[in-house]
Amino acid sequence: MDYKNYQVYSDVQGALDIRRENVIEILQLFVLISNIQKLTFMKYDFKYNNFVYGFTIDGYNVIEDDINFINNKYSIVLKDGDIIFGKITFNRRIWYRQVLRELLKKSRIALRKIFEIEKDLLSQNTPLNIFIITDKNTIKFANKLQTNLDILLNADIAVIHDITKVTDKLNQKNSKNIIIYTVQNNELIKDDEELLRTFNEFVVVIGPNDHNLSLTCGKLNIENYVSIDEFSPEHIKNIILDTKHKLINKNKHDNKIIAVTGVSGGIGATTVSMNAADLIARNNPNKNVLYVDLSTTKAISNLFLSQNPVPNYTIIDLVNFGDFDIKKNLEMGLIKIRENFYSINGIQKHIDKDLIEKDNFIEKLLDYLLKASDSFNYIVIDTGEADASSLKSTIFDLVNEIWILTEMTLPHVSKLKTFYSLMKRAGLKDKVTFIVNRVNSLNEISASDFDSIMNTSAKEEKLMYLKIPNDYTTLGRCWNYCELASQVSKDSQFVKTISDILLEKEYIGHTVKKTKQPKKSMFSFLNKD
Repeated sequence: MDYKNYQVYSDVQGALDIRRENVIEILQLFVLISNIQKLTFMKYDFKYNNFVYGFTIDGYNVIEDDINFINNKYSIVLKDGDIIFGKITFNRRIWYRQVLRELLKKSRIALRKIFEIEKDLLSQNTPLNIFIITDKNTIKFANKLQTNLDILLNADIAVIHDITKVTDKLNQKNSKNIIIYTVQNNELIKDDEELLRTFNEFVVVIGPNDHNLSLTCGKLNIENYVSIDEFSPEHIKNIILDTKHKLINKNKHDNKIIAVTGVSGGIGATTVSMNAADLIARNNPNKNVLYVDLSTTKAISNLFLSQNPVPNYTIIDLVNFGDFDIKKNLEMGLIKIRENFYSINGIQKHIDKDLIEKDNFIEKLLDYLLKASDSFNYIVIDTGEADASSLKSTIFDLVNEIWILTEMTLPHVSKLKTFYSLMKRAGLKDKVTFIVNRVNSLNEISASDFDSIMNTSAKEEKLMYLKIPNDYTTLGRCWNYCELASQVSKDSQFVKTISDILLEKEYIGHTVKKTKQPKKSMFSFLNKD
């Protein structure tokens, strides 16, 4: 958790503590004025639809554990409309005076504030959209579901008839999206089948206990099919909260791991890899992208991706933790940039270079990346300066592609030739893509000179390479303000060139479009009062 998010969380938690103290003070006054001596507050549990022990007030004292509360004969339920907050219980009849009515009113107001704050905490840092897909026959049930979920969750909930109307919103990936279908049979699901195969969203289907419908959901990788006989708003709420940090990946075919390296430090490997990863994520909203900062000098990607100058955890903490678990990893150095774009902080101290190059760390890192590749369609690894160390040799063996950045200067091309020779001897030649950065800079050598240096014999095929122009105006400004050009300068020469490279490699540019044909469906058995 970075400083900004920590501050937000601290503020919300502080407000919650203040409101709880406010409730206790109000109930202490209630005890003193009513002369009941003792009162127990029972909090309502939405999950199990019952009341659980909260605390007991004995005069001015607050008792956290009082077994005698079960003897209380009288109770007052504290609620606001359909929302039940809890109840107070006591063992003496009271005279229900106006002052006590006012205190109970104030307690309900304070409990309402607690209820709203707790809803905020449930969805902390993850804006939540819920789209309930319905038709004219399901609208009554869907509206009831919307009302109930609105009480239970801090979310924007919409009832819609056509999923294509929210496709653009789903593709933005700036919020957590849940799709809930309310169906009688599999017709509505089949009508949206093509889109559901491509959406990387969490889908819940509520309908009858029907074998064919269950099979259809299974084929579409819809894990949560809720029978109407088992349905309750609390059940749906729990399913949704369980997916808060879950990463859906329905498109595992053609997963790619890409290493980006440079023949020297400062040549642009980090800039190219960060912007490439961001562009892949933005152009493939239904695929998941992970950026890994594996540079062996002090990392800077955290400044651009999460605007956090001093992260608490880095790749060392994350890999040594051991398990690949999104929820736990988010507390140990994995950063969520958007719903389909994550990053891993690199080392923050030069002395940590020795730690990441140890054999046991390399083994753990390899295992982590292999597990992560099941959840991420693209993993972009910034390896920093190219060398033949055990760490980077292992990464180069693992990945599908190796992008080697150079410049058109004699020292850089000479280093490139040496490193490329090592790649060929290691059998990695076919993975390599050459990218010449900052083309048209001063003092660069000619293309013919580059070819003559890199091609060692006449029999060798002429090496092909991609070019990135010297867009200093864009990148200089982005560097000064720690911004990604792909986000703030989308029409710049640099971003257009990176996009062209990704298009050429077919990492971006694939879209699925579909126009729904309306079908009749019945849902009468759910249209109950």
